[in-house]
Amino acid sequence: MKSLSYFFCFIFRSKFFELHSAKLSTFGLAPFKLFLTISFLAAPVFSASASTNTSTESLNGDNESTDNKSIEALERYTVIAERPYYNQTLNSIFPQYSYDKSNLVGSPHINDILLQSPSVNLNGQGGQIQNINIRGFSRWRIQSLLDGVPIVSDRRAGASVGFVPPSFIQSVAVIPGAASTYLGSGAIGGAVDLLLPYNTESNLQIGWSSNQQAQDYSYADYAANTDWNLSYRKGNNGSDAQGNTLFDKFEQTALFIRHRPESGVLKEAWTLYSDNSDIGKSSSDFPEDRVTTYPENTHWLGKMTFAFSNIFSSDLFSDDMASSDTSSTDLVSNLWWHQSTLDTHILRPEDRINESESEALDFGFDVGSNARINNWQVNWQVQLMGREGVIIDEREFTLVSSASELTVDEASNLTDSSFISELSYELRTLDASETTVAGIADASRTFGATSLAFGGRLDWQQQSNNADDVTNTNVSGFIGASHTLSPQWSASVYLSSAFRNPSLTERYFSGETPRGTVFGDDNLETEQATNVQASLSYNSIDLTGSVEVFHQKINHYIERTTVSENVQVYSNLDSATIRGISYQLDWPQLQAVNKAQNKATEQGYWFVQLNGAWIDGEDTLGSAISDIPPNSQRLTLGYELEDVRLFSTLVHRASKRDIGDGEKELGNVTTIDIGALWQFNQRMSVQASWRNLTNQQYYVSADDKAAFAQGESVQLALTFLL
Repeated sequence: MKSLSYFFCFIFRSKFFELHSAKLSTFGLAPFKLFLTISFLAAPVFSASASTNTSTESLNGDNESTDNKSIEALERYTVIAERPYYNQTLNSIFPQYSYDKSNLVGSPHINDILLQSPSVNLNGQGGQIQNINIRGFSRWRIQSLLDGVPIVSDRRAGASVGFVPPSFIQSVAVIPGAASTYLGSGAIGGAVDLLLPYNTESNLQIGWSSNQQAQDYSYADYAANTDWNLSYRKGNNGSDAQGNTLFDKFEQTALFIRHRPESGVLKEAWTLYSDNSDIGKSSSDFPEDRVTTYPENTHWLGKMTFAFSNIFSSDLFSDDMASSDTSSTDLVSNLWWHQSTLDTHILRPEDRINESESEALDFGFDVGSNARINNWQVNWQVQLMGREGVIIDEREFTLVSSASELTVDEASNLTDSSFISELSYELRTLDASETTVAGIADASRTFGATSLAFGGRLDWQQQSNNADDVTNTNVSGFIGASHTLSPQWSASVYLSSAFRNPSLTERYFSGETPRGTVFGDDNLETEQATNVQASLSYNSIDLTGSVEVFHQKINHYIERTTVSENVQVYSNLDSATIRGISYQLDWPQLQAVNKAQNKATEQGYWFVQLNGAWIDGEDTLGSAISDIPPNSQRLTLGYELEDVRLFSTLVHRASKRDIGDGEKELGNVTTIDIGALWQFNQRMSVQASWRNLTNQQYYVSADDKAAFAQGESVQLALTFLL
C-alpha cells in the first residue's frame, strides 16, 4: 500500500512542477518557490541535526517514538485539539465553538461545515468559488485561515476556501465578532479557521453526487511522523429544482503533506497545493447576459512552526518579579506563505470577451511567547506580513461577425461561433504591494468565579502601487469578562475595537469585472468599528447552549455603489450599524457515554442540535446595507445504533425584504436533508444522503446576480481502511 502512495506522489509531483512555469517566472517568484520547497524537503534533516534540548511541551507538542500503534494514534489525535493561544484567551471570556463533519449530509463544499454555525451564511453568487458571511460581514471584512495561514483574495466577493477539498478538513473554528486585535485588518467582522486533521490510518474515499454527476476520490496515509492527502474531484454543470442548468462545473486536484520531527527546533512543516480548472461561475446572468469561467485557479501555501526553549530564563526578570509567581514557556515562531493565481474569462454573447489574469504572493512571519506573572497569563506576539506581486492583467476582445455577406434572415440566426474576436485593448488594472508590521499583547486571569481578559494591537501598514504610497497606523483592543452564576450558568461580556484598511482592489483597481466596470479610490478612509456582545451560557450533562446579543458600529463603512449602468465605484459611507442575536443548543450524546461505560451492545441514542440568528444592518440614513443575511434557524436530528447512524437537517430561511445596493428580495424557504452512515465492517463504511429532499427552488443569497441553489441530489460515499 505504501508503494501505491509513493506512486501517487510521483504522479502529482510531476504535474505540480509542470504547471504554470511561465506564469511563475513572470511572478519573479521562482527563486522564492525553490527556496521554500528545498527548505520544506530539508526540514527533517535540519530538525534531526538541531539541538535535542527543546522542550517536549511546546505549543504543538512532540510525538514520542513508540512501537505501540494505538498510543501513536492517540498522540497524533491529541494534536488536533490544540488551538492558537488567542482561542484559549477568548474562550475564557465567551463561548467558542468548533464544527466537524459528523452531522453533515454529504460535504461537497467546505462551506457546508461552516454553515453549521448560526453566525455563518452564504454570500455572493454561488458555485465552487463561493464565499461566506459572518453576522452580516463578508468579503474583505472576515478573515479565513487554513490552519492559521490567512487566505486573502483580490476578488470583490472576498476569499473563498473552495480550493480546499472537504476531505482535507476535519473541523472548523468560528470566531464571531471583531477580532482585529489578533488577526488584523481582515477580521473586523470575525474569522474562521479550517483545521487540518492528522492521518492515523491509510484510507481511500470514493464519492459520487447525482446532481452534478460529481466524482470525488481521496487517499490519505502516513509514515512515521509524516502524513499526506491526495484528492481529485470533478463535477459537471448541475441543475436547479426546475431542471435549469447551473453553471457550476469544476475540476480540482490537490496534495497536502505534513511532517512533525521528533526533535529539534522545527516542530511542524506542511504544504498544500491545489489546482482548480474549468470552474463555472453560477450566476443569474448565465447564459443570456454573461458566461463567466475561471479557466485556472491555483494555490500553493505552507507553514513552518518553530519553538525555542530556554530563551527566557528566570534571571531575565527583576528580583521582585522572580520572587513572585513567574514562569515562561518557549519562544514560538511561524513562517507561512500563500501563492495564488486566478484566470477569469467573461463572455458577453455577441458583444465582447474580457479576460484577466491575477496573481499574488502573501507571506508572513510571527514570533511570540507567553509567561505567567502574578497569576496573570500574559501572551505577546510580533507579526510581519506582506503581499507582493499583486497583479491583475486585463484584455478585451470585440466579437465581430464573420458573416458580413449573409442575408438579413441568415444573420439573425448567428451564434457565438459565427463571430471572431479582435483585441480591443490590453492593460494592467492592478499592480500593488502591501506590508504590515504589528505588535500584540494580552493578559488573562481568573478571580474566583470571574475570568478577565484584555489585550491590544498596534498595527502599521503601507500600501503601494507604481505612483502612490498610503500608510495607515491603527490601534485596536478588547476587554472581556465571564462570570459563573452557578454550576450550570455563566454570563460574559466582550467589548472590542476593530479596523479595516481598504483592500488593494478597493484602493487601486480600475477595470472590468463580471459585474461591469469598477473604479477604486486611493483616498478611501480606514473603517473603524466598536463591537459589544454579551452571552448567557448553560452547560450540564443533559444540555449545553448559549444565547449571544451583539451590536457593532462601523465608521467610514466602505461600499461599492452603482453610479450608472455597468459602472460602480468604491466610497465611504458615514457609518453603518449591524446588530442581532444568535443562539445554539446541543443535547449531548449522553447515551453514548453510558453505552461505552456499561459496554452495552444494543443501546441506541438520539442527538439534537438547534441554532439560529436574527441580524439587522443599516446606515446612518436608516437604509439597509448589503450582505445582511436573512434570519435563519437550523435543526439537526439524528439517531445512532451500533454500526448505523441516521441524521437529518432542517433549515428554515426567512424572507428578506430590506435590501441593500446590489441585492434582490428573497422569499422564505425550508429545506430538508437526510442521510445515513453504515459501518459495514471494520475496514469499510458507506454513506448515503439526499440533499434538498423536497426539491425547493430558492436563491443561494440576496446578491442580485445570485443563481438558484441546486435541486435535489443524492450522494454516495465509500471509505476503505487499507
